[in-house]
Amino acid sequence: MKIKLILICFIILSVINNFTWSAEGSSPKEDQGEEIVVTTDGFAILMGVYNPFDEDMKGIYGSSFSLSTQYCLNMGRSIDLLASIGFVHKNGNPFYDDLTFTSDKISTITFFPIEISARKRFIFMKNPTKGLSRGLYIGGGINYIRAREKINEKQTTSGGDFGTHFFAGPQIFLNDNLAFEGDVKLLFNNIDMKHGSTRYSIMFSGLMIKAGLAWYY
Repeated sequence: MKIKLILICFIILSVINNFTWSAEGSSPKEDQGEEIVVTTDGFAILMGVYNPFDEDMKGIYGSSFSLSTQYCLNMGRSIDLLASIGFVHKNGNPFYDDLTFTSDKISTITFFPIEISARKRFIFMKNPTKGLSRGLYIGGGINYIRAREKINEKQTTSGGDFGTHFFAGPQIFLNDNLAFEGDVKLLFNNIDMKHGSTRYSIMFSGLMIKAGLAWYY
């Protein structure tokens, strides 16, 4: 299932890329800058909330705060490659059913998502005097998520695995370099955790909503 999701992701990204290059070579409007936003490389800091799909995961830890940094490599008039690393941390009951767990103790779980993505940008509105653009982007990619769960402040389990993600969100330039960006992201990940003879899986698939500022230079 995981391999199929990764293949589907690559197919979608290839279609987006081919469509973009074909459009750039045939549309005179884009040459006038009326439909495609031209940006440069940049970086962003995004904050948001992760909400798991899995009912067990949701019941144990619930929604969690997330923080990520992202680097943007501009590949064309409307295509970017993105590399990001994130951080999700939450206290709660342990995911693993530890018999030594007591109610006066808490468990902590931490995720470190590392993502490689491609996105296509669309412009819907331009400021006629300042030339600033407003639009949205869509994209997808592959990720590797490293997870660690600490139980009763002594037993730590960890694991990591690859998955896929898809996202969409707005991009609003505030000046020539600064832009507001946000996205709604679907994550598809299943992480195998282990510590000694302890083995269990964590379904990290879920919805992540983030927003922040990006600086292009």
